Amino acid sequence: MTTENGRANDQISISDLARRCFSAYELKDRQMIEDLLSDDFTFTSPLDDRIDRQAYFKRCWPNSEIIRTFQIEKLFESGDEAFVRYECETKAGKKFRNTEWFRFEGDKLKEVQVYFGEETQSANQEETGETVISAIINERVQAVRDKNVNALLSNHAPNILSFDVINPLHRIGVDMIRERVERWLSSFQSSIGYEVRDLSIKSSDELAFCHYLYRVSGTLIEGGNVEMWVRATICFEKIDDKWTIIHEHQSVPFDPETGKASLNLKP
Repeated sequence: MTTENGRANDQISISDLARRCFSAYELKDRQMIEDLLSDDFTFTSPLDDRIDRQAYFKRCWPNSEIIRTFQIEKLFESGDEAFVRYECETKAGKKFRNTEWFRFEGDKLKEVQVYFGEETQSANQEETGETVISAIINERVQAVRDKNVNALLSNHAPNILSFDVINPLHRIGVDMIRERVERWLSSFQSSIGYEVRDLSIKSSDELAFCHYLYRVSGTLIEGGNVEMWVRATICFEKIDDKWTIIHEHQSVPFDPETGKASLNLKP
């Protein structure tokens, strides 16, 4: 069954299609973005006047090599269109904010218009606690996607306290967490989809915390697919001048009538 705009009811949402475009740049995955663009795709920015698909890959795609990550701040979807405001960080440490308008036809991206915003941090600006922690969260996202245990645990304190979504009630120490993470990452036969939404960070001179929602998706070795949203809270302490994770808490709600976890909730 299809909707009026030609998209099947079970197709991925417009918001998720837009997020895939940003993921392609973060992952340097040209095939991902090629699969998203329609044959008659056009791209417009203050520097580009409705350039076609071929010109886009020649002029714009090479910029993926200098981009470290995107932090999506606002995403609005209406029909086959989406507006996205984001902050982009380059590998050199420069940060800037833009807004983009997307128009889709079915599951193909037909048109993008980019509106340039302000520079939010130059490469030589002093980093605040919020900017450092935001970078740490983005590194965690990439570490999960890469199934890189060492990168994922690189900012954990040796005596970290973890409240996980599965038994036991708590884990103490990075060694216990490493064992759990290794089992979890190796349980996926496919690559792991991982995205963060609604990241909020508060910091003082020595302590900080953040909370966010994240989605995990992929195919398990034992069979079956996983796609679920999880809540996360992470506490940091500045130890030897480095922001270090001393506590993390991950959870999902449960239905009190059935006693089962609510794994199908979406933000």
